[in-house]
Amino acid sequence: MLLCSFVAMTAQKPHNSIFEALERPPNLGKGGVVIHQSESIKRLVGTRMDSVNVDIMNGKKHLKTMGYRIHIYSGNNQRSSPGSNQPISKVETETLKTKIIDLYPNVEAYTRFDAPWWSLYVGDYITLEEASVMKRELQKVFPQRKNEIYIVENEIRLPMD
Repeated sequence: MLLCSFVAMTAQKPHNSIFEALERPPNLGKGGVVIHQSESIKRLVGTRMDSVNVDIMNGKKHLKTMGYRIHIYSGNNQRSSPGSNQPISKVETETLKTKIIDLYPNVEAYTRFDAPWWSLYVGDYITLEEASVMKRELQKVFPQRKNEIYIVENEIRLPMD
């Protein structure tokens, strides 16, 4: 009788860690689960740690991992833009980036320069399906660039906070 009331009490108690969730008191005729783990390991489980895969951008932590981005522009026109000393391709990249940020404020846009090419990538997507949805959306919004817009596998940044 005492064992049954103990099991009922523990079933209602919220678990503080994965170790407590996995441990099971013995039932009549059945075994139980007991996890022996040092306190230092128990404290580490479930905490976020800084590593080479953690990046701080604009004061926020991001996890760097492989995923997908959408390539939306490439250009290598190095002539100066009228009224500016900037190359035409750089101006086009920045103009398109501004339009995308205005239309999609929650989506990151990344400018990249690999001499002599300026490129623009959009988004941080874990799955190909997520990236495909955004790709189709961008092709509708920018029909003149439909053939330039494609998905690339790339290192992405996922917000940790």
